[in-house]
Amino acid sequence: MPYAIDAGSLSEFQCRLIGTWKNDPDLLVDGRPPSFNVMPLPQVETQPSRPAGSQYGGFILKNFSFNEIIRFNGSIMTADPAEHIDTGALAVVAGAPNRGGTYTQTSHAVFYDQLVFVADGPDKDKVIHVENGAWLHFGSAQQLVGPYGPDAYPGPVLRQPSYVTVAKQISVPHGNSVLALGSVDLNDRDHFNSSLTDHGSKFIFRGKPELPDAPVPYPAPADQASAPYCDAYAVQLGDEANPGAGEYENPLPSWTLNPNYPLQAGIDILKPRYFIHWRVTTEPLLGDKGHVTNVPFEQRKSEVTAYWADYWLLSHDADSFDYLAYSQTIIMEMDLLVKDRNGDESFQRFVFPHVTTNIVKKVSGNPSQARQATPAPLQ
Repeated sequence: MPYAIDAGSLSEFQCRLIGTWKNDPDLLVDGRPPSFNVMPLPQVETQPSRPAGSQYGGFILKNFSFNEIIRFNGSIMTADPAEHIDTGALAVVAGAPNRGGTYTQTSHAVFYDQLVFVADGPDKDKVIHVENGAWLHFGSAQQLVGPYGPDAYPGPVLRQPSYVTVAKQISVPHGNSVLALGSVDLNDRDHFNSSLTDHGSKFIFRGKPELPDAPVPYPAPADQASAPYCDAYAVQLGDEANPGAGEYENPLPSWTLNPNYPLQAGIDILKPRYFIHWRVTTEPLLGDKGHVTNVPFEQRKSEVTAYWADYWLLSHDADSFDYLAYSQTIIMEMDLLVKDRNGDESFQRFVFPHVTTNIVKKVSGNPSQARQATPAPLQ
């Protein structure tokens, strides 16, 4: 039996996440999973595979499609090591109130763990990324008097700011930690309200999400507002050590220049009729701000300085949201060796976007086991 979950403490999007999600083998875009990874790696030497006239050496690319497994509320029961899945368990929800003296910020967590496998190229089926963390839901409540109550402080309770109702805490074993803040979209526009009263949720939108193209400038000097164009991202780059083995460094230039393409195409295939959308960022939000930390090696060589992400839960019936799509960007700063017109070399700091996108399908976990008939509001 699943472990008991206080669904009244969770927001609606958290309840719907609980369970295990994987890439759907039947959902392919141009014969590939609806995913893409754009990842620069620092490299001192200018690469011979660079097209003539390229502006920058000093880095290589490791772009690829991937498959992944995400478990929300990672189980405290024994998992099947072959599948990394625990089909029968939903872990206990954690509540971690933050006392402020006169009132309390409520904080309820759904934990997750993630494994990413390369879908093509020389590292096919290898684990390329491991991550764990938590999705938090913030609210406000009265503060207990004393360490255990039962009485509550009688003062006013300030409302949780609407732009910081959720947070994502990320831990990556490269030595990076991220705290990103954000909110779930509220469907409170008048022309939507009448059409959604039968669903009883202000977070559900009709139709499919419209994702814009995501052209990203590659790379940008850290002290420049605009980024110069970089040829390496616009062409396929051959395997110089083994000609003919495949275009593994940048196999899909059109996907690289628009990393949202597999999401756009995958959503067009799925044709969802409803969606829930939320976003988080480490960038400033009306005076509040998330944070990124790195171990000293990463600070010197490949520092993560910012993170933002959009998530969409997709449904055909406004009840079962069985597909989860996301687009996330990690900003990395690297010191690269470059040559000027006179041939003089120097290290300069450049800003690179590391973009990942995917659509996964729920394969286990029943949201009805983890939620009440009326989920708690976000605030």
